[in-house]
Amino acid sequence: MRTFEVYLNGKKLCLAGIGDDGVLSAIATWVIGKRKKGDMRLMVGGLISPTDEHVSWPDRKLRVGDEIRICIRETLSADTPKTRYRRDPDQELKAQKKYVRMMAKKLGWKIQTPASN
Repeated sequence: MRTFEVYLNGKKLCLAGIGDDGVLSAIATWVIGKRKKGDMRLMVGGLISPTDEHVSWPDRKLRVGDEIRICIRETLSADTPKTRYRRDPDQELKAQKKYVRMMAKKLGWKIQTPASN
């Protein structure tokens, strides 16, 4: 399987892999704004498509001067993810409805639902 061997400042953080069907990411982010002091992070995660399971390995805060190294490997196994969870369709529908209600309110729209029998 294709894996990412991730290092931070010379120290190995993980060997991440998702098998033969999915998405694997290693992302360095910098977020700053008027209301946010600033946040720099390294995140390694992915999606195992056959089981629709989201996985992640260590999430680390970064500082100026940190060095990230990612070696792409072909291995038989990977480290166990730190977290894993499956999508919850009921929770997603609830969140979508909440979003639609919030946007309708913001736009001054009224939502009409079918009458109960």
